[in-house]
Amino acid sequence: MTASPVLTDPAAYRFWIEERVRFADLDALGHVNNNAIGVYFESGRVALMESCGGFRSESPWSVVLARSLIEYKAELLYPATARIGVRVLRLGNSSVTLGSAVFNGDAVVATQEAVCVIVDAATHRPTPLPPALRAGLSEHLVPV
Repeated sequence: MTASPVLTDPAAYRFWIEERVRFADLDALGHVNNNAIGVYFESGRVALMESCGGFRSESPWSVVLARSLIEYKAELLYPATARIGVRVLRLGNSSVTLGSAVFNGDAVVATQEAVCVIVDAATHRPTPLPPALRAGLSEHLVPV
């Protein structure tokens, strides 16, 4: 059994984005809904992939989310600006495992471990990570 990565330490992240908490993100109890937290994680994943050359209209490949494990640690309230840290935990042949966390200041709100698979745009089947994408993602690899 391998050790779980520590996703709660802001110092472990090299890639960051910010999301403004919207009133529409709130649930009936007045805190940010779990679905909105998932959208924040998606924004982080997409931004990292874009920075590494992904999601280009001319690309013969795309990225799909194959697995997502989110752990909720604390409430996030409106108004706020959430910071989302994203790092690469593992690079596979056709997949990448990302670790992410949503922070309110230095307090962790939620963590996510996500497996993303590179797929051929025409066949929708897994395909090896393109060399340029692998190189870009390698810059964000933080060993577990």
